[in-house]
Amino acid sequence: MRERTAWILGGIAAALPVVGLLVLNFNGDSKPVEIPLLPQSPTGPSHPRLQVLDEPGRWESESSASNASVTNSNTCHLDTRWGLNGHCLFLEEKVFDPSGAVTYEFAVKHYNTNINMYHYTLVQDDGYVRGFVGNWKVDSGRIEWQSVYLPGAPNDVVQRMNEMQLAPGKRETRTEISRAGQLEVTAITRAERKGSAQAELPATPATPELARLGRGGIWNESESFTVNGQPETIQMTGRARWTSGGRALLYEGVIHGKGKKEYFMWIKTYDREMKIYRFIHFHTDGPVDHFEGEWEEATKTITWRSIQPPGEYLIRETFVSSTHRNWHIEAYNDQGKTYHTSDGESRLQE
Repeated sequence: MRERTAWILGGIAAALPVVGLLVLNFNGDSKPVEIPLLPQSPTGPSHPRLQVLDEPGRWESESSASNASVTNSNTCHLDTRWGLNGHCLFLEEKVFDPSGAVTYEFAVKHYNTNINMYHYTLVQDDGYVRGFVGNWKVDSGRIEWQSVYLPGAPNDVVQRMNEMQLAPGKRETRTEISRAGQLEVTAITRAERKGSAQAELPATPATPELARLGRGGIWNESESFTVNGQPETIQMTGRARWTSGGRALLYEGVIHGKGKKEYFMWIKTYDREMKIYRFIHFHTDGPVDHFEGEWEEATKTITWRSIQPPGEYLIRETFVSSTHRNWHIEAYNDQGKTYHTSDGESRLQE
């Protein structure tokens, strides 16, 4: 297995944090589709504690990363906007290598009320996913991030980042990557806000493997399960779109009920190095579940297994067509016994 975490300098974009995303979804006539309670571009965060994250807009940055013998550098354009009704900050980045190569990164920042920490999830250009948690330091005006999810990396690898606001519209991030307690890579990114986020045309899936995941647009969904012996069904509406460069499918959803509306989100991508699918599910109160999936051609099904938390969920998702999918979920307790099952269906609104 090739080590693909950030201490490898073969691609500096994998070693550095990002800043930005632009959310645009279109129907057949290329006009934005609105979902009640899920605005296309929220004007601000859902809670004041999210205001310490990056300011929405178009940013430009310069980065450099070094180990004992090599220094790499790049520049990038990135757009940041609030998403999921202001619950998450989306970050979408286009990175320019000195050689002329272009790569794309996508990230989400939000807050986990269960542990009172910030979350930072990064989807790399090649489909690798990394996760961090962070604390806001009021005295120094910075967020300290530490890696909690580096799938396939040795257990003794740790990535830390200090993200600081130097002045309005100017940020600096310093990164350190250690292995077995020894510092191996240092990096610095300086970013400056240049104006409003720029709109881009909808992307298309970058590979045939990604195209299997479905299409962008508005989806109507239902999920059925049993509570205290009684059957229940919930209805959901969501908006899907391909991120810049077509590297990942982003889905923002809302559950319709009698009480307070509940929001959720997921990202699906294909890891080109490991030849597996990755699925990141964001819960309303902040926790993030990570899944790995294998494709079965005969049934057009991806079997998702949770790897964080490990072994808790199994999902079989069948892609009937690019506009119709079904799923079956099983949840297991610490003893490996099933304590919940549910079945769902999703159809594209055409």
